[in-house]
Amino acid sequence: MGGEQAAKVLTQIQVSSLKKKGEAPDPAGEKALFEKIKQRYEDQTSPYYAAARLWVDAIIDPADTRQWISMGIEAANQAPVERFNPGVIQV
Repeated sequence: MGGEQAAKVLTQIQVSSLKKKGEAPDPAGEKALFEKIKQRYEDQTSPYYAAARLWVDAIIDPADTRQWISMGIEAANQAPVERFNPGVIQV
């Protein structure tokens, strides 16, 4: 789901919550809420955001992908597999 789609869904949820409390926003307020949510969503899905919080090990240049894969295979060939545990796989 892209930033705009996610922001629309989250905006609908928040507007619905506000309506239940009797605080329905006007169209301008709803648009401002949408833009705020969209910007926050796009900021937080950046690889730099994840790296700053140590959620990822590295950000690599796509042109270096083959080199990183080769290094990983080379490192994996140096130790016997005692037990396979993939851990957390992030895509």
